[in-house]
Amino acid sequence: MKNEFIESLRDNPIVAYAVKHLADSGLAFHGNVTCDHYRDNSLIHTQSGKNTFTTEGMNYLLEIIFGTTSKAGSAIFYVGIFKTNASVSTSSTAAVCLGAGGTFGECLDSDYTPATDKPVYTIAAAAAAACTNAASAASFTIVISSATIYGAFLSTAKAKTATSGYLMAAKKFGTSRAVVTADVLAVTYVVSATTS
Repeated sequence: MKNEFIESLRDNPIVAYAVKHLADSGLAFHGNVTCDHYRDNSLIHTQSGKNTFTTEGMNYLLEIIFGTTSKAGSAIFYVGIFKTNASVSTSSTAAVCLGAGGTFGECLDSDYTPATDKPVYTIAAAAAAACTNAASAASFTIVISSATIYGAFLSTAKAKTATSGYLMAAKKFGTSRAVVTADVLAVTYVVSATTS
């Protein structure tokens, strides 16, 4: 009975049209994160993967685009890295995940330079419905003797210790990175908007 019902749906031209054009009426944000790991000025590892946009982040973007929220300045997004083997989900928030005591275990001054603030997410002009910081990747020079880095994120909070602002998106790396002093992680985010 169940299979017959599914077959009848597949054969229904109205359902087929709706499925085919479902994305035509929706806007989706996609992100791809690349992490390049350098040691002694040599690239030792590269990995890329899709990130998760948080509901908190998407709400913020929609408020800026369609609502009354103003974009705060020219450099409002920052890239951070974290050292807790934490899950990333659409329900992740800055208040819970970021800062010294957050579930992500955000890396702080004792872990990397630059000091005090996270690197700015500096993008080239958007083109083909995408933006990227590929020309100016966020760079993290490790100062701790050893650590494991599990992922990266975009937020509106400038300070490494901040739990305010918005967690826009995050990515738990497919392969965690065991880093040592003077290693450099270069993180590139490509963000695209699409209706498909």
